[in-house]
Amino acid sequence: MTRRLATALVMTLATAAPSAVHANGESGTGPPTVFERFVLSACSPCVRESYPIMSLAVAPLTLPGFPRVPAGAGARPGEITIEVLRAYQPVRPDWKSIAVRITLSVTTGPGSETFRLGTGLLDGVDVRGLAQAVADMVKIVTVYPGDPGAESVDVDFHGGSVRFGVLRMRGDAVAYVQTGDLPTLLQRPTWEVPTTLYLPVKDLPTLATALGQAAVKIEQVRGN
Repeated sequence: MTRRLATALVMTLATAAPSAVHANGESGTGPPTVFERFVLSACSPCVRESYPIMSLAVAPLTLPGFPRVPAGAGARPGEITIEVLRAYQPVRPDWKSIAVRITLSVTTGPGSETFRLGTGLLDGVDVRGLAQAVADMVKIVTVYPGDPGAESVDVDFHGGSVRFGVLRMRGDAVAYVQTGDLPTLLQRPTWEVPTTLYLPVKDLPTLATALGQAAVKIEQVRGN
């Protein structure tokens, strides 16, 4: 029964991946999202709107057993900000594009200045799939035992310029979010990407709920 459930969850994550993203993480030439290509090439004059969804505070955590992790990478409090973006031509409001923007920030301590790690975009059509994938990652980590001979197990969803995942290393599991150029991110081990924001696995349901709220907002603004 466990093997069947694990197989079903892996299939869910595989089918949730955006169709525009190739197997190697590339999304073709030019900007990685339809939203960016629309703003650059098909939206002038252009109206751009932002709808805040949620800012999730991330508590600092230790990363035991992770090789070559930059000093203090998980020890900084952080924040994940989720916004829905809409762009359209004022003379043609039906000519529009929608995306979600994910912004990662960290601070060095209470009252310290906030630093932005990075910002990524995901086309609106893929956001509901991301929300479902993040929710399913919790089940995979808790139910699927994995190959006992594997040193690490990495489950992720990537599209546009964002990557969400769970990394299990020698029995320890941690969730993470990355933004940036996907081909570059996917060529390196997760722990070697210095702009990675780590968060406890227990925070994934909250993150999945926020992404689900973003998907609902996208449906609302798409109809306006």
